[in-house]
Amino acid sequence: MGRILNVGVIGVGVIGKSHLQALTVQKNAKAIAIADINEETLKTAAKQFKIKKCFRDYHDLLALKDLDAVIVATPPFNHAEITCNAASAGKHVLCEKPMAMNTKEAAEMVSACRKAGVKLGICSARSRLTPQAEMAKRYISEGKLGRIYYARFTSIRWRGRPGIDILKESKWFLDSSKAGGGALIDIGCYDIDLALYLLGDIQPISATAMMFRGVGRPLKLETKYDVEEYSSVFVRFKGGLAISFETAWAANINSYQEAIVFGSDGGLRLNPFTYFGEEDGRCMATSYLDIPAGPIQNLLVEDFVNACLEDKQPKTPGEDGLKVMQIIDMAYKSAKLEREIKIDEI
Repeated sequence: MGRILNVGVIGVGVIGKSHLQALTVQKNAKAIAIADINEETLKTAAKQFKIKKCFRDYHDLLALKDLDAVIVATPPFNHAEITCNAASAGKHVLCEKPMAMNTKEAAEMVSACRKAGVKLGICSARSRLTPQAEMAKRYISEGKLGRIYYARFTSIRWRGRPGIDILKESKWFLDSSKAGGGALIDIGCYDIDLALYLLGDIQPISATAMMFRGVGRPLKLETKYDVEEYSSVFVRFKGGLAISFETAWAANINSYQEAIVFGSDGGLRLNPFTYFGEEDGRCMATSYLDIPAGPIQNLLVEDFVNACLEDKQPKTPGEDGLKVMQIIDMAYKSAKLEREIKIDEI
C-alpha cells in the first residue's frame, strides 16, 4: 500500500464537513484531526466522522507531528493567518474560497507556502475539474477558436443570499469585515478562476465595475449587511482580450449559469457544452448534452492529495488564486470610486 496523506480540517461547519466527507472516499488520504472554535460543531463533526483528535485552537492541530496537510474551511477573514501558520508548521494547505480578504493577504499566503516548500491549493478553482471545463480547455489549446477576443461568465441566483435565503446561520457572509464582500467574492471567484484556467496565462490590466444591494422587500436584520447582492465587472487583459463577469446572489430573474467564449474561428458555450464554427463555409454547432462527472468536491480533494504525495503543482494553485484576488480588488475599488481601476492601483 502506498503512502497515506494525513489531513486535518480547520473549520468543520457545513463546508468543512463536505471536505471531511470527500476525504472518506480517498484511497490515499485520511482525516486524522479537526479544529473549530465552536465546541458543539466540533463534537458533532467528531462523532459523524469518527475523529479522535479534536481541538478548539487550530495551533494545537498544527503541532501534530504526524499531520501532513490541512484544509482551511473557516470564514475568509482568517484564511491568511491560518494558511501562513500552517505553512510555517510545514503543512500543505488546501484553502476554501475566497482565498483571502484582499490581494495583500493572498500574496502573503503564496509567499509563505513557497518559502516553506509546501503546496497551496485554492477551492475557487473547483470549476476547473468539471468535464465541460476540461473539454473547453482542450478545444482552446488545439486552436479551434482561433484568436480569443472576448468571454462572458454569468452566475445568477434568483434568491440565494447566504445568511438570508440559504445557510441562514452563517450571518458572517453579510459582513464585509468578515467575508471581504458579497456575491462577487463569494461565487464570482469561481467564474474568474475558470476564465483564467481556460484562457491560459492572461494578465489583467484593469477593471470597471458596478454593484448593487437592495433586491426584493426590505430586510429586517439584527446583523451587519454591507455587501453587494449583484455585481457586473468588465476586465481588460494584455493583448486586447476582455472578459465580463456578471454575478448575483439575488435577482428578479430565473437562476442560471452561463459561460461563453468568443474566438475568430469558433466559439464555445460550456453548459450544455457546444462548439460553434464553420464547415465548408456553413455555420455549424456541435453539442454534447450529457457529459458524466464525479462529485466535484471529491475531485478537488483528490487532486490536492495527489499533488502533495507526488510533489507536483495542484490543479488549483495559489498563484492563480492571487490573480483572482487582484481582479476582485480592482472591481471593488472601481465600484466604490465609479471609475476604471488599473492593476497598479491596488
